[in-house]
This record gives sequence, structure tokens and C-alpha cells, in this order.
Amino acid sequence: MAPGSPSEGMPPRGSDWLDSFTVVGTGALARSLTRALTEHGMTCRSVHGRSRESASLLASSISETTAPKTAACLIGDEPVLPANLTLVVVSDDALEEVAQQLAAAGIPDGQVFLHTSGVHASSALQPLADAGAEVGSFHPLQTFTGNEGKERFKGITIGVEGSEVALKTAHHLADDLLAMAVTIPSERKALYHAAAVMAGNHAIAMLAAAADLWERATTDAQGAHEALGPLTMQSVSNALKIGPEAALTGPVVRGDIGTVRKHLDALQAYAAHLVPMYAAVVAETVHLAMRSGRLSTEKAVEMLDVVAKDLEPATEEKD
Repeated sequence: MAPGSPSEGMPPRGSDWLDSFTVVGTGALARSLTRALTEHGMTCRSVHGRSRESASLLASSISETTAPKTAACLIGDEPVLPANLTLVVVSDDALEEVAQQLAAAGIPDGQVFLHTSGVHASSALQPLADAGAEVGSFHPLQTFTGNEGKERFKGITIGVEGSEVALKTAHHLADDLLAMAVTIPSERKALYHAAAVMAGNHAIAMLAAAADLWERATTDAQGAHEALGPLTMQSVSNALKIGPEAALTGPVVRGDIGTVRKHLDALQAYAAHLVPMYAAVVAETVHLAMRSGRLSTEKAVEMLDVVAKDLEPATEEKD
């Protein structure tokens, strides 16, 4: 961080000087981000939470290791203190309401506000922009428990967008965290976030479904992760190193239509609720296999025909 003290006043708009911040929110990401920034030498001016207890808990954990003491505030009860930036780290659904509450309580003119939602663009902070703030978004592409510090941010990607000043601040903040900022067009934030959710949350759901099938097949619930873990980790590692097309193996890329039929029959018999998911993944795998050049068009069409009925929405029987 550049030398200086927040008591010296706000830096000029667009400055690269970042040494003070305010955080709104007390959840896992708020705690990890606050810890990371204080470890990098920034001063947390205040914590705004849904309850004074949660705000005080986070503020006191900061004040134990830094000075001056961090103020604990209720969201919307007290004006936001001047700082280089304010991080709005609340749930997606609460973002617009919180922005309205902060604007109504009072904000420093020209202060940069960055929210950490992956799906919302900076327009979610419009009440703050109307009150004279520079607004943007700063979404760390990583999972957090609340106990991590600066090391968890090192080398990760952070999706950013917003006004020119907010965007400059977001890029500089990412640099300070040794992360890589990627600017996302505002209208494509939801698409960007869907990619993140599929890579993270949906991958976990897929692994859980595979573990469910393993237990049904072997009656060994405890052995699923031990048995499937090495396969999962190696497959993901291969995809990241050489690309999904080259890393793809299995019955779809080999054109083993009979195997896919047997899978569907088994799922119908023992885990019918997973049939639609399996069929959807097979259909997407067919397209991936074709892009790899290892699955013929004829085989692809035949395989898609096999899963087509399981991809159609269920319809009610007519009298």
C-alpha cells in the first residue's frame, strides 16, 4: 500500500492510493476480505452489519491487531465514514435494499463503493450513485469460509465492472491482493456468474450425485469420496492443463451408445430423480466430444436421440 493515513483526508478521485476502507456486511466473504486487506496494511474505518453484535464482533477482531479502533455500526443507522473505498459485502437479494439504506444514512461525496455480488452489475448500487458515489463491482472468483486471509486471494481471478473511477479502484485493489482483475461487461454479469456457479457449486452437486450412485451400487457410503476422489481430481487437473476437449474420456467420446443406454436403465431403476441431470450432461458431453473431433456426427445424432426423451419437459396427461 502507498504510504499515508486516512486521517489526511480522501485521495483525489481515481488515485492509486488505497489505505483505508469500510466494509458493509459481516458474512464469510466480508470477514476474509477484511482480514486480507488489513494484512496488506489497509485500515478498516468501520464495519456496518445487520446487527450491532455481528458488526462489533468483526470490528473487535480487526482492532485487536490494528489501530485506530474500527467503529461498529448498524446498516443504515449511521453515515458511512470517509475512506478510500467502501465494500458492500451482502447477499445478492439484499444488495439493492442495503444500497438504499446507506444512501439515506449519508455518504461522503465521490466515495467509491464496490459490491461483491457475482450476478449483479454496478447498477444495483444506483441509489449510491444518485447520492454522488462512484460505484462498481468486485467479485472474487473463489470460495470462502471466513477464516482466510490474503493468501486465499493470491492468484485468483476477480470480476470487476463499474464507472471509470470505480473500475480503476477495483483493478488497483486486485493488484494489491495479488489477484487478476477481469473486466466484465455489465450486461453479461449474470452469464459470468453462471459460469462460476457451474464450475464451483454445480461441480460439488455433481460429485454428490455420483457419491449417491456409488452408495446405491456398493452400499458403502463412506468409500465414495475415497474411490471417486482420485478420478475427479485427475480429470479436473487434465481439463485445466490440456483443455476439456483433449481431456475428455469415457463412453460418450468413444461413441459407446449401448453403455449410455445401460446407464439410463440403471438410473431409472435405482435413482430416477437423477435421469434428467444425466441426460443433460450427456447431451453437453456429446457437443464437447464433437468439438474434440473424436465423435462422428452420425454417432452424435444417435446418442442425442437416446437421451432426447429424458430432456423433454414432463407434460400432464390429457383426458
